[in-house]
Amino acid sequence: MKQIYRWYCKIEVALTATAFFAIIALTFINAVLRAFKHPIVASDDICTLLFAWVSFMGADIAMRRNRLVGMDLLTMHLPIKVQKVLQLIVYIIMGATIILLAVNGYKLAMLNWGRAFNTLPISYGLVTLSLPICGIQMLLTLGIKFYTVLKNFGDDSFTIKMHDPDDEEKEAAEL
Repeated sequence: MKQIYRWYCKIEVALTATAFFAIIALTFINAVLRAFKHPIVASDDICTLLFAWVSFMGADIAMRRNRLVGMDLLTMHLPIKVQKVLQLIVYIIMGATIILLAVNGYKLAMLNWGRAFNTLPISYGLVTLSLPICGIQMLLTLGIKFYTVLKNFGDDSFTIKMHDPDDEEKEAAEL
């Protein structure tokens, strides 16, 4: 299970980075070609598709690495156990929000399934399908984080901290 999770994390980062680079490259190349009156017609649609996936997979990666926006100015001065309780409450709220977004994203994807891109022979539902699929990924990440805080609740040396490079390895080892 640990090895599968490590590979999952690495694949997600690689796919996200590749898609992000593709958006940048395609946008740049299309801008240059447009100057010569030969634009890539499908460029906008491809970038829309990739951007949806990059955004939500990137959110999962940011959550895993504790890089989401947070305000700890007040909570960092509280006792460790109170910080952990507050973190668990935040995880529950995040989980409920992600479930809501994933369910409605799935409904939206099904509504959009019959709609095609203007320039691509694929369904626009693939764009909106990024929300429920990445929502499931984020719920997995959130579940691991929730479990990690609960498991280490009695250990005052364990604190909720920013990401270090070995966090994915440590989280995988705890599974």
